[in-house]
Amino acid sequence: MSIIRGRVSFSGEPTIPITLYLDGKPVRKKVVIDTGFNGSLSLPERLARKGKWHFFGFERYELATGDIVQQKIYIGQIRLDKNPFTVYAVTSHSSDILIGTRLLRNRELLIQFKKRKVVLR
Repeated sequence: MSIIRGRVSFSGEPTIPITLYLDGKPVRKKVVIDTGFNGSLSLPERLARKGKWHFFGFERYELATGDIVQQKIYIGQIRLDKNPFTVYAVTSHSSDILIGTRLLRNRELLIQFKKRKVVLR
């Protein structure tokens, strides 16, 4: 497993770069690490549709506010290390891409807020 280096944004969000396969082409994107999200990926719906990810269905889940929402689920490919793999992504109307704990389970995450550094192994 390789080391992925990222940054803590000026607003305090830990971010790393990943590769999304959109319309079959690799596109590097900055994603926010969300340790309160236990899914794999949260993707703007417009990006999933534009990137020609495959619509899978709907999922209900609870937000931090306690509200229950139903969102569309898409299937697509990403790359964190060297090899691409398939993930389920819940979609949202946000412009942020979030990576959740399902993709971090077998990794070590170090966030140095003071130095604004992020390391994912």
